[in-house]
Amino acid sequence: MNNYSETLLRRVWSRVFSASERRAVVLKGNSSAQSGVPGFPRVSADNLVQIDWRGYGAGVAAIMSFLRKQGFKKGDRAAILGWNCPEWVWADLAIQSLGGVTIPIYPNSSPDQVNYLLQDSGAKFLFSNENEQLKKCTAARPVHFNEIPSVMDPSLGRSYRNFVDFFVNEYNPGALDGGREALNWQGVKEELAFVQAELAKNEANFLGNADEDLATIIYTSGSTGAPKGGCLTHGNISAACAAMVKHGFKQDVAKDRYLSYLPMAHVYERCDGIYMALWEGVEVAFCRVDEVGDALKLYRPSIMLGVPAVWRKMKDKITGKLDAATGIKKWLIGWALTATKPGLKRWLADLLVFGKIRAELGGQLRIMLSGGAPISPDVIQFFELIGLELLQGYGLTETSGGISAERPTGTPGAEGKCRRVGSVGQVVDGSTIKLVDDEIWIHGPLVFQGYWNMPEESAKSLTADGWFRTGDLGRFDDDGFLYITGRKKRLLKTEGGKYVAPEKIEKIFETEPIVHYVVPVGDGQKFISALIFVNLLVAKDKVPGTAPAGEDVAAWLAKQPALVEMVKNAVASVNGRLEQWETIKKYEVLPVEASVANGLLTPTLKIRTEEVLKRYKTIIDAFYAAPPKDKGGSTKEKGSK
Repeated sequence: MNNYSETLLRRVWSRVFSASERRAVVLKGNSSAQSGVPGFPRVSADNLVQIDWRGYGAGVAAIMSFLRKQGFKKGDRAAILGWNCPEWVWADLAIQSLGGVTIPIYPNSSPDQVNYLLQDSGAKFLFSNENEQLKKCTAARPVHFNEIPSVMDPSLGRSYRNFVDFFVNEYNPGALDGGREALNWQGVKEELAFVQAELAKNEANFLGNADEDLATIIYTSGSTGAPKGGCLTHGNISAACAAMVKHGFKQDVAKDRYLSYLPMAHVYERCDGIYMALWEGVEVAFCRVDEVGDALKLYRPSIMLGVPAVWRKMKDKITGKLDAATGIKKWLIGWALTATKPGLKRWLADLLVFGKIRAELGGQLRIMLSGGAPISPDVIQFFELIGLELLQGYGLTETSGGISAERPTGTPGAEGKCRRVGSVGQVVDGSTIKLVDDEIWIHGPLVFQGYWNMPEESAKSLTADGWFRTGDLGRFDDDGFLYITGRKKRLLKTEGGKYVAPEKIEKIFETEPIVHYVVPVGDGQKFISALIFVNLLVAKDKVPGTAPAGEDVAAWLAKQPALVEMVKNAVASVNGRLEQWETIKKYEVLPVEASVANGLLTPTLKIRTEEVLKRYKTIIDAFYAAPPKDKGGSTKEKGSK
């Protein structure tokens, strides 16, 4: 049981009835969808479609009605596969409102992966708004959102033939006006009446869901081994949201807008992102990962989450534009970049340079949180230089998202102790962390219930008294700031008995722009080597010439002398900051871009270490192969690449 009286579902449904006309979602306007009932505008002056909380609730109720008629009941599971959009969230809320359990699936999952998760979870339905996604499904009933029964609107003399047009693309509050009998859909009205009656009861277990009841199974992305389904309850979710608010991440319904783009199959976006926005009731805008740049300008969000790869890409794009400047503009930028201290110079630099950069990012960002993996201090320092505060946090699927985080500057009660660069902040309210042989153990209302269908794995991770063993290594400073120092099981031990933490090498490489990902190897060997994936954005900007037509860009770049020299210098720079036994003696620049599509990255853009080791085993073996002997019997040792 958790210590919080409210649940996410209660807060959302209360808002549907008490703040029905307030905006809940904003979407890109569609000129073909701007006609409607006079007096009920749907498209704002900035060409954004607005969906209010009344429409939000009706969308959820429509899916509830559909599921109920299909025999869906408490404890049943249903999956969602697709990119972030309002109907994704509505399906999630509908499933949980009926006492069901939501199974989120990454949209770039392979058919085999999709069906593995469906079979493992026992999901009865798979929802999506894309036919191509539904084609992947063979282990559950695929449901396109447009299968939800159509709605007749007699006041407009038309039939809305699909769910997505009626509730999203062509949303009009007038079509939900019961006084006009515009909504001819008895099932939706019945579900809304049912929920409103449940709210009026004001009972502890709203909609029959107790704190300890399962709400969702979130599968780990599986950077090593098969995915494991983390079981999160309604109590876990409400405790997670309430703890983050108390930690300093309170949102303002009158001013804030959240941009949702990270996959909702990941606990970071789900709990710390969209659920936090729902908990606080702020507007949400949606986009895909590749649309973030345009979405920042269009929606002008004030709150945004990101993984380190996203923040670095933003930094690289900005610095790339700055580096391309010429003449007086180039001089002005160079001058501004030296304005690091408060004063007149800094004020002028902000007015002439940094303010314009922030405007390109929408001009409203006030909460920027990095999670999912460690972030390099140079990225944090860059955003701070241009006037944006990038905070770092730490959390896992098993802890319902964030368990510690830096706090926004000015958080009441944390004056002078909001941030420490390099740390992942302080522990959130209600939870406890202890270090056992430097391993981080966590206890409290955010800790999950175990892994679905994996009792042995659950027993390994959870102690009898409820402590979760994370497998992460860490330390605290005197003010309670937590620092992640490595993984318990990811230590390489050289032939000489020296231990090497791959995370240390990876973290130092984050300061080298030319290197995107590095995989250190050498367990049981005489020395450490590395497989290197270059940053194509930086490489294309720095390497002269372009790849011939038809030739893969990554493969062409890997052969270019300029790139070879840049990587060589980067390795030398990193080696200068390592202990002698940690230094990289040999390395290989891989002629491929690591991506989710080719299986080398997880959906959260972390390198799949085990897959890289398996796929490039021949190269690794060559690092440690005995050098050939010359005719005199002596060996010929090859130098580092």
